[in-house]
Amino acid sequence: MDNELILESLECAIILVNQDDTIERVNIAAESLFSQSRRYLVGQPLRELIKDEILWRSLDDCRQHNAKFTLREIEIHQLGKSKLVDITLSAVTTEHGVEPSILIEINSINRISRFMKEKNQLERQQSFRLMMRGLAHEIKNPLGGIRGAAQLLDREIKDPSRKELTGILMKEADRLTRLVDRVMGSREQLKPTLLNIHEVLEHVVHLVSVKDKPTLVINRFYDPALPEIKVDKEQMIQALLNIVGNAIQAQEGEETIKIGLVTKFERYVTLNRVMHRQVLKVQVWDEGPGVPAEMQEIIFDPLVTGRPEGTGLGLSITQEIVQRHHGIVQLEDYHGKTCFSISLPYSHPEPEQDSISRGNNNA
Repeated sequence: MDNELILESLECAIILVNQDDTIERVNIAAESLFSQSRRYLVGQPLRELIKDEILWRSLDDCRQHNAKFTLREIEIHQLGKSKLVDITLSAVTTEHGVEPSILIEINSINRISRFMKEKNQLERQQSFRLMMRGLAHEIKNPLGGIRGAAQLLDREIKDPSRKELTGILMKEADRLTRLVDRVMGSREQLKPTLLNIHEVLEHVVHLVSVKDKPTLVINRFYDPALPEIKVDKEQMIQALLNIVGNAIQAQEGEETIKIGLVTKFERYVTLNRVMHRQVLKVQVWDEGPGVPAEMQEIIFDPLVTGRPEGTGLGLSITQEIVQRHHGIVQLEDYHGKTCFSISLPYSHPEPEQDSISRGNNNA
């Protein structure tokens, strides 16, 4: 295989520094970790990137002893955020008598933690869905009987006041049936078409803008160069509408409601334990109070909601729609704001290796 391809496919960040501790080379994972392009990183002093003193002492020891060092749980700071990483240093001798360069491997512990969190979340949601579908099936049977009995009574009753009661029975039975159907999730076959995700986002914006609400400010940060993606348009509108609707409701009572829509293209991203070369990411942020800490782990579970009038189905349905597209929905921080992101792969390859296993091996 091409060595260049192998280097760029690695999930761990790779940095090569010369004898002057200046960065000579990085891979895609390093660009992602430090949120900087290689054009910016190459030629920069390593000390500007990582300021940990333990690392600098280890660099000197690595060169002097031509040895290999692994540093555990090193905290690095980038763009106001701290990240916990493991760092491995290896001396690389290119010419005899010349002080060696240092190859630095950086594995994000946060990434491994995220893999495990995603795995647990997916398993929990699958268990919830199986349980809820079984329960929903048991509820629908008596509901059908109740509605049928109400219909028969309605035909025989002549008194208008009593007919009103049977009408209420049928309407409530229908309402509960619709709620149960929502809990069970969509059984419709996906109808994917090639489209521009911005068309979907603008349609969602139009839907929420026509409602009678306070001033709504939409901050758009779109990548105009994004390639088209193959998704079910109607279901993706529903998924994004649920998230945007939640973002608006989170700011209820405010004179001005602010939400942000961000689209970006990402490479070599692991979704649902499968590595994808090209991924579309949509972020929706708001300036609401945020999700309480005790709810962050269960926010995508069915019937979990922080609002008294909520059903707790919106995010669960969104997660199911996105998962049917081989993607994932996540709760993130966006410059201090609450943010939900949807990541969708441009292709759906078969998993060759469990990505969590790869992450654990790298740790």
